[in-house]
Amino acid sequence: MTHEGLILSDLARRFSGEAGIGPLGLDIRPGEIVALTGPSGTGKTTVCRMISGLERPDAGEVVLGGRALSALPVQARGVAHMFESYALYSHLSVAQNVAFPLLAPGKPRLGRDALAARVQELLDVAQIGHLGARKPGALSGGQKQRVALCRCLVQDAAVFLLDEPISHLDAKLRNELRGWIRRRQTALGVPTLWSTPDAMEALSVADRVAVMIDGRIAQFAAPEEVYFRPATTEVARLVGDPAMNLVEGRLEARDGGAPGFRGKGIDLALPGDLAARLSGGPRDVVLGLRPSAMSPGGRDASLKVYAWEPFGKHAIITAMLEDTMLRLKTPRLDRFEANQEIGVTIDPAGLVLFDATTRRAL
Repeated sequence: MTHEGLILSDLARRFSGEAGIGPLGLDIRPGEIVALTGPSGTGKTTVCRMISGLERPDAGEVVLGGRALSALPVQARGVAHMFESYALYSHLSVAQNVAFPLLAPGKPRLGRDALAARVQELLDVAQIGHLGARKPGALSGGQKQRVALCRCLVQDAAVFLLDEPISHLDAKLRNELRGWIRRRQTALGVPTLWSTPDAMEALSVADRVAVMIDGRIAQFAAPEEVYFRPATTEVARLVGDPAMNLVEGRLEARDGGAPGFRGKGIDLALPGDLAARLSGGPRDVVLGLRPSAMSPGGRDASLKVYAWEPFGKHAIITAMLEDTMLRLKTPRLDRFEANQEIGVTIDPAGLVLFDATTRRAL
C-alpha cells in the first residue's frame, strides 16, 4: 500500500515483563481522520509516541508522505502532537504556549501581527480567547486541554496526532469542538490520528476507526461497520451506548430444521439472511444483542428488571435474563420497578453471532 499519508507497517514495541504492542498496521490517507480507540492501558498513547519519534519501535516502520521516519529526529518529522498530559510550559502565558511551535528554529517566520491573529483565532474557537495572558497554573483542567489542542492545531504539519483532545470538556463544548476539528482537519488534506478511550466519540469523529485491544488492532473499519458488525466480542463490549449485550448459548436446529439460538432463558429463531450464512451442525456460540434491538412487550424472552433509568428521549432498562445482566434502550418512558417481570421482543436485525471459542463474529 502506498499513498502520501501515514502508514504504520508491522509496528511493534516490547516491554520487559509485560505484553507488548503490535505488530500492528494502520494507514491514514491525506485528509482522513482515523480514530484509535480502546480501553485505557492498551497502548494508544505509545503508538502516538512512536509516530512522533519520542519512543523507538522494536520492529516495523512509520512512513509519512512516502518517506520512512525511523532515521529522522523528532523535530524533522513534521508531526504535530497533542499530548494527553498537555505538557504546557508553566512560565509562558496561554498565547505564548500556543505560539511556541511557530517560533522554533527552522520554522518559517510569521509577522508579529499575523502570528498573534493566528493564535487568537484558535483560542477564540476553543472559547478561551479571553485567557491569552494567563499562565497555565491559573487554568482549570479543561482550559489546559484546550490550550494544548490549540498549540497542536496552530502548526503547519504533515500529520496531526490528537491524544484525547476533548476528553475533559463539558458535553456542549465537546460537541462543538468535535465538529469544528473534523471540518478543519478534513479541509487541510493531511492525515489525522485521533486517540480516545471513548468508542462513541471515535465513531462520531472518524472516517475509519481502529479498535485496539491488548496492544493489537482487533478491527479497523468504517464507523458503521464497527458498530453494526463488531469483529469480536471484545469490540462488541467496547462499542455502543450502552454496549452490546452478550449471551452464551448454542446454535441448534429448531422445529422445521431452521437454525435457532438456545441459551439460558431464551429460544430464538434466526432471521433467514443470518441462517443462510451459517453451516455445519450444532455449535456453541455467543449471541450479541444491541440494547436497541430489545423492546418491552413480547415473548421472545422474559426478564426481571434490576434498574430503570429515564433520559428524556429514551430510557435504559437494566434487567436479568436468569444470571445474565442485559441492558435495553427504548424510546418508551413507561416506568418499570425493580424486580418487575417483563417480556421483550427481539428485533432480528439487531443480532450478531460470535464463535464461542475464538470469540470472533460468524
